[in-house]
Amino acid sequence: MLFSSSSVIRSTASVHNGTAVGWVSSSTDRGTIDILWSCSITIFLCCWVATHPNPGAATDKWYHPFIDKIHLTLIGLLGPEFLFGIALGQFSSARRCVRLFRRDSHLLNGTKWTYQYSFFVNMGGIHLTSPDFPSGFPITGQQLHYLVQHDHIDFPDMKAMAVDERNATDTLSRLVISVFSALNASPTTLLLLVKAPIPNNEYRLVTVWQVLWFSVAEIQRVRQGLSTTTIEITALSYVAATIATSVCWFRKPAIKKPQTIATKNGKLMYNIRAEAQEQTHPDLKLEVWYRTPMDFVNDDIWGIETHWFYYARLTHLAHFLVVSRPINTRPWNRFPSDQWLPPNIILLPFAALVHLAFNVSFLIPWNFHFPTKAEQWLWRALSLYQLIFAVYGGIYYIIEVSHWQKRISMDKTQGNFHDPTNTSGRTAQTPINSPLGESDSNLESHFHRQAPVEPASSRGDFGWHWKVRRWIASWRNISPDMDPRMEMRLRVLIPLTIASALYIWARLLLYIQDLASLRLQPADTYESVNKFLPFLGDG
Repeated sequence: MLFSSSSVIRSTASVHNGTAVGWVSSSTDRGTIDILWSCSITIFLCCWVATHPNPGAATDKWYHPFIDKIHLTLIGLLGPEFLFGIALGQFSSARRCVRLFRRDSHLLNGTKWTYQYSFFVNMGGIHLTSPDFPSGFPITGQQLHYLVQHDHIDFPDMKAMAVDERNATDTLSRLVISVFSALNASPTTLLLLVKAPIPNNEYRLVTVWQVLWFSVAEIQRVRQGLSTTTIEITALSYVAATIATSVCWFRKPAIKKPQTIATKNGKLMYNIRAEAQEQTHPDLKLEVWYRTPMDFVNDDIWGIETHWFYYARLTHLAHFLVVSRPINTRPWNRFPSDQWLPPNIILLPFAALVHLAFNVSFLIPWNFHFPTKAEQWLWRALSLYQLIFAVYGGIYYIIEVSHWQKRISMDKTQGNFHDPTNTSGRTAQTPINSPLGESDSNLESHFHRQAPVEPASSRGDFGWHWKVRRWIASWRNISPDMDPRMEMRLRVLIPLTIASALYIWARLLLYIQDLASLRLQPADTYESVNKFLPFLGDG
């Protein structure tokens, strides 16, 4: 059914005048550059404007938010479904935070807790300071609730936190989209963009409007039986994921710098942990923590986050920073923008719909016109693999969500408030409470430092096979502080790494084919539909 529907979009060189043409200049109809321009801007809108990074550290430079936005954009180019997964997890975490505070509304001092407040706290908008941690560290909404509930801090004045702050649209986005609007945008978008500055939420609406306008124009081409290019289908595939991502991030504020709150009466963080050990977390080890001293109140570490963190750490060790900036301080001085948080199970059908819609869309050009038959078969193979990977990754995602949900449900049922950093069966680590040195970013020294050392009596053999086993074992955990929660199982890591590498190559080759196929297209590809009211047709 899917393949037959793709034939509705006329894609062979025999359509209309029966000719295939190369580069077409712009005229009263659209040209090759018009197709490239409109598709590129649509993808740009999806991957740049729709991204919303977390606030940086108090010590960050002025350009660091720009770098964080570039990293999220690169994730979106790799796959908008990844960006959607990050946004969905953050929305789910905000949803859990809303329910938590509304359940204990007596803690709020009359404040109405909102999704915006939840996003603000969970993204690292509040840093906690104490005499033993004067520089502070970010806390989550769950940790804020715990601190207020146990009288370690006063409930903060959320209105004074400038949660309603909105960054004006960045210069690059405004420049590119304004030029695009003058050439190829919808009239409504053009009218909206003349306002300055545009608040963050309104700009999201502009983005959604523009991608919807692009979609309507493409649907009109299908209705008129005009040929469509693969790059237009690629741009359309970004639309659904972008709309879903924008919905998840709609209430997320754009904050540049975090706000700080202090512990009540100068209470030490050590004393807070000691009280937690006595009252709520009996298995808490006072001197052991990894990301922040409030790690013991955190239920958001799960398999997908561990896996993503592993690959991000590899890019840090290789000094190839494409998805995030490394955090080189202990405690953490910010929450990374690419942090994957577990979604609520109730949202999994929505996630599956977006995920499959994006990947299935690449099967639509199954019978499209390609310059050569080999390119057509290559597209078919790559799109099929992308769908297979999507199903494989989706099953893995659902399994990890169920594991996380089962653990949380068990803890609530048994009333067990355990320390998530205390992983049974693992060796206790050295306290992590100082900044990392430069040597931690060196790949060789990192693995020399973390490789397990066995006594000579147990090793038995110092041959090459023991060294190989030792080297392989060192790849299980490459986190800078050897956080046991970040340890990967090799039987899961190896096949998923191979599949992920093939997926990246498949995605890159699809992008290359999008561009290469424009060198020869049916002539009716360049016939325009009504630009201003596409749903009315050309009469």
